[in-house]
Amino acid sequence: MAWNFRVHAGKRTLTPARNNPRGAVALRSTGELRGSYRVHFGLALVLCGFALLCMASTWLPGESTVPRWLVTGLFAVLFPVFTVALIRAHTSGAGAQLMGRDNGIQFIRYVLVLPTALKIAYASIICLAALGFATGAGAAEDARADASGYYYTYWDKTARPQHSARVRLTEPEYYEALKSQLRIFSAGPAMFYAFSSFLVLISASAAAAHTRTTPDHSPRSAKHPRPH
Repeated sequence: MAWNFRVHAGKRTLTPARNNPRGAVALRSTGELRGSYRVHFGLALVLCGFALLCMASTWLPGESTVPRWLVTGLFAVLFPVFTVALIRAHTSGAGAQLMGRDNGIQFIRYVLVLPTALKIAYASIICLAALGFATGAGAAEDARADASGYYYTYWDKTARPQHSARVRLTEPEYYEALKSQLRIFSAGPAMFYAFSSFLVLISASAAAAHTRTTPDHSPRSAKHPRPH
């Protein structure tokens, strides 16, 4: 589960720690999650779990049991959580090393050294989110209700001139359309929250490895040098 983190000419590099040559620092998958990194990682996964629960509730029969404000809140909170994760990945250097254009193999190698539980969790999130997108909003994605009943609108390009057309819906179809909307707006944030947690994970590992490679110039280390 170890990776080497090296600094050459100001550039940070992640490589698998197979032989662990002298001067290389082991980069661990989860052991470096401390302080704000641990809080950020846990927050992203917890919010991901809430988003998945909201999405799963849309498969229940009847009206939606999830309030719209909860789905909207999860969608809004996603932006600061994901933005901070991106900044951390960029400043630590891990993002460029694992997410670069030609780093697909290196990314796969890092994923393979993740703990089994974490790999299962990420795989489950991807599968559930994909299922949510696949069964999400269809033709009735713009479902509305007024005094005349339930309906959705679409832009009729075959008409001359083109205009917005209305299609009536039954009450069950209307509620299914609303749940489809919520499913989409829950599956998307779930994926991005999971990706945010992964970015925090690699950032924490890279930052900790960089700290271990930084020489200790404190007075104590100068007075008591370590024996070779």
